[in-house]
Amino acid sequence: MATTPFAQTLSDARLMADAVKAHKEELLKVGLEEKTAESLKECIEELSALDTKQEKLKADLKSITANMSEVMKKLEADMADCKKRVKIAIPKELWKEFGIQATK
Repeated sequence: MATTPFAQTLSDARLMADAVKAHKEELLKVGLEEKTAESLKECIEELSALDTKQEKLKADLKSITANMSEVMKKLEADMADCKKRVKIAIPKELWKEFGIQATK
């Protein structure tokens, strides 16, 4: 079973709240009070605020991930350079001290 998209759920809830307010007298007979419409509106407002916050967090995460990728590329390049220079200057027997596995 497919779930209703977020925006559609908010739209449906707004429509319901407005209609409950418009027909409050008829609905009061079946126990549906206007305060229920107010509660729907409060939930809609809270969800809208939370959605905005979530979208900002997603954008921040993308930015941080891009920054991490840049720093990781620099680290990998620096490590490759260090390994190359260690292999030139240090005897093979001591490479393990630098975390370099001696290859044949």
